[in-house]
Amino acid sequence: MLKIGDFSKICQVSVKALRHWDAVGLLTPAVTDPQTGYRYYSIEQVSDVNRILAFRSMGLGLTQIAQLLHEHPTTDDIRAMLRLKRAELEQQIADAAIMLNVVETRLSQIDHGGGLPDYEVALKAVPMQPIVAVRAAVPTLDALVDLLRETHGFARQRTSTNLLTVFHDEGYETQQIDVEVGFPVEHAWRTGIPLADGREMRPAELPGVEAMATTIHHGPWLTLSHGYVHLGRWIVANGYEIVGAGREVFHHIDWEHEQAATVTELQFPVQRRSS
Repeated sequence: MLKIGDFSKICQVSVKALRHWDAVGLLTPAVTDPQTGYRYYSIEQVSDVNRILAFRSMGLGLTQIAQLLHEHPTTDDIRAMLRLKRAELEQQIADAAIMLNVVETRLSQIDHGGGLPDYEVALKAVPMQPIVAVRAAVPTLDALVDLLRETHGFARQRTSTNLLTVFHDEGYETQQIDVEVGFPVEHAWRTGIPLADGREMRPAELPGVEAMATTIHHGPWLTLSHGYVHLGRWIVANGYEIVGAGREVFHHIDWEHEQAATVTELQFPVQRRSS
C-alpha cells in the first residue's frame, strides 16, 4: 500500500485532486484507516489514474469518466460518448474561430482610425421585380450561409444580377430563420431550380417599395450589425419607421477569404412616422 502523498508522486497527480476524486466517487482509496482517516492506494490503481487522465485530456467531465470506469459501458456506448464529445469540441472550435474573426476585425478598425466604418444612407424607390427564389425556415445562421453559397452559384451565371435575401421574421432570429433567397430576372420564369435537401428556387415577385432606406456595408458578415445600427439611427433621426421585411443585396461575396471583401446593401422599407 502507498500513502496518498507517495501515490501522488508516482502518478504525478496532486493530493488535492486525489482527495477530490475520492469525494466524488471517481477513485476510492484501496484502504482508509478508520481511526486516522489516512488514505492508502495500491500500485494497481495507477492504471485507473492513467485512464482518468486520458479521458480528462479528451475533455470529458468527471461524471462521464466515472461512467466509463465503473459502469462497464459497451464499445458502442464509449464510441457514442466520444463522438458526442467530438461534436462539442468541433462546435467550440467553430465558435472560437468566429470570436477570433471579430477580434481581428476590431483590431483592423482600430489600426485604421479607431472608429466604426463610415456609412452613407440613401432613400430610394425600389420597383417590383420578378425573381427566382426559395423561401425556407433555415435552422441556424450557418445553414443560412450554406444556402447563400448554394444559390449564389446560380446568380453568378447571370450578368448584372446580385443574390438577395428577404427576412420575413417579425424580429431578428438566429434559429429557424424565415428567409427568402433569390435573384432578379428580366421577366417571369416558368421553371424552377432544384436545390439540395429537396428545396427548389421558384418564380416569384418581389414587391416594390416607395421608400427604401439603404446603406452599403463593406467587410465580413460578422460586422453587419455596425451597418444596421447606423441605418437604424438614420431612420429614427429622420422621422421614419420600418414598415416591412428587411432585405440584403449582395453586390460581392468573396468566399475564398471568409467574406473579408463582401459588399452587402442593407435595406429597410420605411414611411414617415405619424405624429
